[in-house]
Amino acid sequence: MKKTIFFICLIVAFADAPARPQTADDLAREYYKKGNMYYQQGMFKEAQDEYNKAMEVLKNRDAGVESAPAPAPSTVQASAAPLPAVPAASATEYVVGDDDVLHISVWQNDDLNMEVVVRPDGKISFPLIGDVSARGMTITQLDEEITRRLGEYIRSPEVSISLRKIGGSKVILLGEIQKPGVYSMAGQKTVLEAVGMAGGFTRDAVSSSIILIRGGLVNPKAQRINLTKALKGRDFIKNNVVLQAEDVVFVPKKFIADVNYFLGLIVDPLSKGAYIRDQYRGDW
Repeated sequence: MKKTIFFICLIVAFADAPARPQTADDLAREYYKKGNMYYQQGMFKEAQDEYNKAMEVLKNRDAGVESAPAPAPSTVQASAAPLPAVPAASATEYVVGDDDVLHISVWQNDDLNMEVVVRPDGKISFPLIGDVSARGMTITQLDEEITRRLGEYIRSPEVSISLRKIGGSKVILLGEIQKPGVYSMAGQKTVLEAVGMAGGFTRDAVSSSIILIRGGLVNPKAQRINLTKALKGRDFIKNNVVLQAEDVVFVPKKFIADVNYFLGLIVDPLSKGAYIRDQYRGDW
């Protein structure tokens, strides 16, 4: 009987015991992870807010300042606006190929922040874990693989990968096109020829306001081209541009007034390997 009472008291004591206090590193990591979630969904302002919170926590920790009590991670998540759901069928991610250049960073491990090139054997080399097969993987899959392998050397690593350069003679076709995606260009191809390779325009395409992004993902510049004129035989050479490697062609469903603002909205997700058809159709 006494033993039974002892065990009951022990269980009650554990039930009432406060949870392990959350350290500054734990809290900063939660903010950082949440920022990555927002970033991958294209919610850049919200992502920056979370990154700022993480940095503030770490600055206070290093300065020996006790931060004000912060909401538990579950509370932070619940109070935030829900992330938009993306149907699996509509989401398409860039598949890593030979000669692609990727920037890989590991949070709070500056010596592991670097650019790597996908070799002809389809692999990359990374400190601590050696060779990693990258060809044929999405950036999300590669992120998960590197995170898993780094976990043997670093506690709970936070890996971030962005696409810096697309290898080979590839262009990206997006928007109101029947089959958007990444295409290899054998020889010279004009915008009209590339659109034809991708199945042609949809019925909602605004061919007078096509956006051509040139200069790759590191130094992109956007220009408007008018294929409506080209199709009517006016300014054909000027508007039916010959494509270059790493060009991005976006066909909107309405006229885009601010080309530079649009450039920021589309390049950031692309650098993370995401070109979601429904997302890019919704507002443009």
